[in-house]
Amino acid sequence: MPGSRRGLFSCLHSECDDDCNSGFQGKGIAEALQDLIASFYAEAFDRLPFDGMADEQVQELLRAMCGGGVCVGLLDPVSNIILNTISLLPRDFQPKPHPRHQRRSKRLAGAAQPDWICSGISSLSYCSLVTFLVSYFGCLTDQQAARYLHWASANLAIAVLLVEHDLYAAEPQLPNPASERTQAALKCAATRGRHRAPDVLVRLHTSPLSWQRLRAAAPFLGSGGRNLTFDDVNTVIESLRYQESASLDLQVNLLPDRRGVVVYCREFNADEGKLIFNNTSSMNNNGGSFAVFSIMAQREGDHFASLRGNIPSISTFLDKALKTSQQGRGGLESCGDACEYTESLRMRLHGTIHALYLKVFTMLPSDVSRRLMRYILFAGHCYGPMDPVSNIIINSIWHSIVFPLPSVDSESQVYDILDTLSMLRVEVRSLRGLIALIQANSDCSVQRTMERLCSNCCDLSQAMHTSHGFAAAAEAAQHPQQAALGSFLSSLTPRILDKLRPLLSTTNGTLSSESLNQVECILAQEFRETALQFAFAPEEAQLCQEAKNTLLRRRSEYEDTRLFIRSELAKVLKKYASEHPHEPKYVPSDLWCC
Repeated sequence: MPGSRRGLFSCLHSECDDDCNSGFQGKGIAEALQDLIASFYAEAFDRLPFDGMADEQVQELLRAMCGGGVCVGLLDPVSNIILNTISLLPRDFQPKPHPRHQRRSKRLAGAAQPDWICSGISSLSYCSLVTFLVSYFGCLTDQQAARYLHWASANLAIAVLLVEHDLYAAEPQLPNPASERTQAALKCAATRGRHRAPDVLVRLHTSPLSWQRLRAAAPFLGSGGRNLTFDDVNTVIESLRYQESASLDLQVNLLPDRRGVVVYCREFNADEGKLIFNNTSSMNNNGGSFAVFSIMAQREGDHFASLRGNIPSISTFLDKALKTSQQGRGGLESCGDACEYTESLRMRLHGTIHALYLKVFTMLPSDVSRRLMRYILFAGHCYGPMDPVSNIIINSIWHSIVFPLPSVDSESQVYDILDTLSMLRVEVRSLRGLIALIQANSDCSVQRTMERLCSNCCDLSQAMHTSHGFAAAAEAAQHPQQAALGSFLSSLTPRILDKLRPLLSTTNGTLSSESLNQVECILAQEFRETALQFAFAPEEAQLCQEAKNTLLRRRSEYEDTRLFIRSELAKVLKKYASEHPHEPKYVPSDLWCC
């Protein structure tokens, strides 16, 4: 049906849209956004209390705006500018009226206001906004980010929802101020915008405030808020002081005789937070009995983002995009497989598949992980008749039975995954197999196929599969035993799958060794003929002396790196255990990923 395709926000005003709006592409969209941002600065300037303020304080406010008053944040752009500007004022800043009580035109205050602020800071804000989206998603180009910001009128919260919609998120989510993902993106955006104190901007938008403080700021922070008074500026400054003082909520001093400690705790108001006291039972430690007393200061409330008000529904922006699309050559219902949007889908799927493999490693017990890790990285593809995680485990176990890899020097050899490149090959090939599995039974384009995979999180367990499809998937994925894998996946009848599913389901996040041993027994029994068919594997290829030397050198380098990282990790865990004796003691596992 018309308009059923997603990706319009990414493709409109791009190379995919060459004959539509030809005067609004590339550099044009950047200029349009910067003009829009400049109008936000004009509005922010009008809402800040420059009128009647002492000359030296006007200059202080202007310097703060130029030093970090970017429109990046989780509120609307104008409110972000206001908040970011005030956050850079000295904490002893006390707005006071001009001694002559003259009322001056805001447009003339500071004399140089319109040009040297709006042009320079608008360009920096544009770069900051683009950087936030690119950092937050990791699968967008700068040009795509600019197009999403265009549709969102430079509002980051809305732009995030539009990207989530195009990438088939199950439920598009606004940026969570408390998440490390949001905080990292804000830090990158502030740095790109030459903010003079990026950490201040991050803390400003991600540290909680009491509801009382937020209610006091609500009338002037938010889209269409009123002009600020001197008291309003003081209200924000007081809130910032409260945010910055979090490190002082709990302080501990050791008494001179070392036989006691003094703990200073903030006295929270009813809606600001609380102190949590805990006294654990005695424990044995180095032959002595110790009791552990803990006090935790927990702030309560919400973030400035809670003041942003209602966000328009995606359908509002989608209707506008559809109307724009229909003004061209019949719209953008079919877009080439080589466009930026297709590459974004591909990168999104790579991220999804990477998370699936990490989940597998966390589910497997250490003894099974040690035994199966080489098979997972070598041939544990995620396509098949079950969910992706189960497919990875089943395919790896099957390969270990039918095509055992050459033994290593020591059966007790421990392997660690030291970086994501170790997993890249199997992840990329798994995606190729998933795409081929869908296209074997349909005439979908690559883009449409990726959209389907995104919407299903790579789970094709509910789809109808054929032996031809599995063979095509194994071939496209360059599986080391393509024909055998295709035959194996086709042979997994509903009866066998019903026996396997309970053994691969988990309630506490991990699988037992017993369940996985049963899976291995079932596969060995059901596919004994296949195992016998390939029992006589071809003789191993022999490396030349130069290749052997290279392999030995690489193995030695890997082992040195592995031992170094393990030793450093052990030190960190030991330090953590000594500082948190009431928590479980953590030790490096036999398999870990980073």
